[in-house]
Amino acid sequence: MKNLIVQIFMNKKGWEEEHRLDGQSSEVLILSNILVKHYASKINADYKLLTQPMINFKHPTWERFQLFNDEWINKYKNILYLDTDVFTWPNTPNIFDFIDNLAFNVVKRQKDGLWRGLPSFNAGVFSINKNCAIEMRKFLKKSSWIKSFESDPLWEDSKELNTVAQIADIKINWLETSWNMKNDPDAYFTHLWGNQKKIFPDMPAIIKARKIIGELDIISDFRKI
Repeated sequence: MKNLIVQIFMNKKGWEEEHRLDGQSSEVLILSNILVKHYASKINADYKLLTQPMINFKHPTWERFQLFNDEWINKYKNILYLDTDVFTWPNTPNIFDFIDNLAFNVVKRQKDGLWRGLPSFNAGVFSINKNCAIEMRKFLKKSSWIKSFESDPLWEDSKELNTVAQIADIKINWLETSWNMKNDPDAYFTHLWGNQKKIFPDMPAIIKARKIIGELDIISDFRKI
């Protein structure tokens, strides 16, 4: 079975919490898409950009929970999810060489790293497999999400995923921080932070991405959407 890298993009218009995606940058979406497609090809992994909603809850980033369905976990050995503002650099090692095939693979937060008193992760980079997904999806229910919003109006999919990782009967494999570093152009995976990608369009990571992509012959999927 092959490994898969997935990104998700859906137009934010019309969603209940479309403001959550106000920090998006059209240029960064294209840069990330091209870099991740190139990286997937280099490490012999499949790549998919999901554009159709199935979860239909609050805003598009909740759609990452699609990946816990049978159609994905039965087809691929590991499924790596990446936000559309993550840059995967061509000289980065094969992340699947560092992934535990039986665990939920995440990167510990660099700052403010606790959730409910335990280590937490940023949900923009994670890898699942059939072993952990079957246990985790037992707790992925819209009814519980709605209850969480009633007690915490700022509830989000990242909080949900961290909570499920803590309560499910799974092993967690903590990858080193270089696999999900904020704005650092020297990381393995550079994750651009919030609206900074719009406020600082010439930050070093974006300049580096432009230069690399100028040398690649890859068409962005976003030109087809």
